[in-house]
Amino acid sequence: MKIQLVLMASGFGRRFGSHKLEVLVHGRPLYTYGMKSLCQAAQAFLPSSGIDCQVTVVTAHDAIASACQAQGIDVIWNGQAGEGMAASLRCAVQAHSEADAWAFFPADQPLLTAETIADFLRQFLASGAAVGCMHNGERRCSPAVFRRPYGPGLLTLRGDTGGRQFLKRPQTWVYYPKRKGELFDIDYQDDLIFLNKTLDK
Repeated sequence: MKIQLVLMASGFGRRFGSHKLEVLVHGRPLYTYGMKSLCQAAQAFLPSSGIDCQVTVVTAHDAIASACQAQGIDVIWNGQAGEGMAASLRCAVQAHSEADAWAFFPADQPLLTAETIADFLRQFLASGAAVGCMHNGERRCSPAVFRRPYGPGLLTLRGDTGGRQFLKRPQTWVYYPKRKGELFDIDYQDDLIFLNKTLDK
């Protein structure tokens, strides 16, 4: 079985006011936190499960693409990034149509750990569900994972809502991380203040 782990790094940070994914946080671009956790989770998951986990980055930013390629990480160029989140999902499903499942992770959740990612995937597979997502204590949210039967549906998505319409369904399996703060995402400039304080601890 193959699970494609997809870091969605195509956003332009409209609410943030600038290209947030390359903003330096403790000397590192914001997106690298999520990328590192995904790579660590993939490496940890394989020996314990025998399941093939591969990481890919979907982006519309040259600097991110070049840096990931230099590290040997698969990159998919998103030429329709201006449309919104759905374009990233379609790019990944089209490029990795052979995968048995696609798991999508926003690049602006820097506190999400490899341990939580691996546990999320492990429990999702054990559930037998066809679709799953995390819950931040208030609502269902990304990360989300879809098995192959959802492939055609993902390819029909348009706009900036991603796969949200699927996640609202009653049959969606929901994961509650032990530390819901890991799902904190960076939307506005002020969010960096909280992030820096958290990383300083």
